[in-house]
Amino acid sequence: MLGRMRIVHLADLHLPGSPNKTLHGVSPYANLAAAVAAIRKQVPAPDLVVLGGDLLEDGEHSSYQAVLDLFKDLQVPVHAVLGNHDSLAGFRKAAQRGPEFPGYYSFDLKSVHFVMLYSACAGKEFGRLEEKQLLWLNEDLHRNSQKQVLVFLHHPPFDTGVGWLDKLKLANADGFWEIIPPYSRNILGVFAAHLHLQHTCLHRGVMAATCPAVSFQFSGAADSPRAALSDEPPGFNLIDLAGGSLALRTVRFCQPKVPAEAQAAEAHRAETHHPGRPPADTAPQA
Repeated sequence: MLGRMRIVHLADLHLPGSPNKTLHGVSPYANLAAAVAAIRKQVPAPDLVVLGGDLLEDGEHSSYQAVLDLFKDLQVPVHAVLGNHDSLAGFRKAAQRGPEFPGYYSFDLKSVHFVMLYSACAGKEFGRLEEKQLLWLNEDLHRNSQKQVLVFLHHPPFDTGVGWLDKLKLANADGFWEIIPPYSRNILGVFAAHLHLQHTCLHRGVMAATCPAVSFQFSGAADSPRAALSDEPPGFNLIDLAGGSLALRTVRFCQPKVPAEAQAAEAHRAETHHPGRPPADTAPQA
């Protein structure tokens, strides 16, 4: 019988190059600090933190070390998948991974097998798992077919009913799901991010879920226009394992207030890049 384990799944931090910079009316660094504070209050404390991708707003020009440093005080293992805003090369350096690290890997913790996939597709908002990675996934699941398995990736391999967001999912989701059936009995869940909203479903007999963003939230209304923002507070998911069963819940935390001068600076940047248009017309990207 498997023991108990608690996993924190948080994603879409979108940390900008400067800690003082705001993004679509929120302060990503302040939100992340509030998220870490909320994690510290959880009882029981987590055994693992999984960062679900889009850790930085511009991964090519920012430091992943700053992200990793924020979680040191939690004193638990931290693992990550990368999103479309991230840089594999930058992450390799910060995480002390070699140049051959492909962005995907697996590991065991407390007799549970974790699979971390790399779904980013260069220059695109949608995701894709290359054939080499799909072959690796099939082999990895086969080797660990007697263990309970959790799969993490950035781009969801399922639809949500929100039209514009579903266009940004994993483009070759069918290829992913074709691998799953022989192992579906021991896969406890597939966990994604990217949508900036919480969504849970049962897909092909497997529980699947996305977590809300730590930064700004998108509207989950089925008829919402592209990049419509929501006033829902930021949050993360808690995944609790006990005896082979899984429970998932979403934790929301209060969004820190953005100083008026920071809001004015963001409005000025938007006006500079889009003269004559209101800042809201600068559509955020997932």
